[in-house]
Amino acid sequence: MKRRNLIIGASSSIFTGLYPLVTLAETASTNFSLLWRGLDVGFSNIKLKRSGKKVIANIEVKISVKILNFDAFSYNLKNEEVWESGILTKINSKTIIGKKTEFVTGKREKNGFNIEGSKFLGLVEGNPATTSYFSPEFLKRKTWISTQDGDPLSVSATKIGPDIAKSINGEIPATLWKISGDLDLDLLYDKDGKWLGSRFYAGGSQAEFLLQKSVGNMHSLWKI
Repeated sequence: MKRRNLIIGASSSIFTGLYPLVTLAETASTNFSLLWRGLDVGFSNIKLKRSGKKVIANIEVKISVKILNFDAFSYNLKNEEVWESGILTKINSKTIIGKKTEFVTGKREKNGFNIEGSKFLGLVEGNPATTSYFSPEFLKRKTWISTQDGDPLSVSATKIGPDIAKSINGEIPATLWKISGDLDLDLLYDKDGKWLGSRFYAGGSQAEFLLQKSVGNMHSLWKI
């Protein structure tokens, strides 16, 4: 090896020791609009950011239903979740429904996940999921923490089979899962685990998520 290459190699080793390694953050996001009775009444936006073992999920949901120019129903949720190796370590969420405010804060402790919410105060044992739905791994868990009020919901997920999710670019093949128990809704994921949408009933009519934009794979980013 030439002397010049030796010098460069030695210098590189020295500098590597002097400066800390920088881990570049990875992100993935999904944006939905919410359809109800043929109307676009809101949106749900989710963004995941990974740095090392930590994943931060930021979720915003907004629903506004107007009848004759009057606000019949309004819903605004802003939620931040922190996950490490598939385990929920923190949550901080606030929801305004009309003039009523709901909330949930929580953190991982030695014996479980400690919740302080507008509906529930206490410890949830095991490894709960949340009602953010961004990974099909949640389907394996029997307890989902409500991001609205902190209520630990007992749920069961049943695989129904092939279905179709709707997007602004057309229909997407999906697998349909039926959620029952304390929560009643349908969830749709593709073969790679991407969340493609959901369906549920509100006010006697079906509400449905329409996929607007998806960047990266939230499930894969979260699961690493």
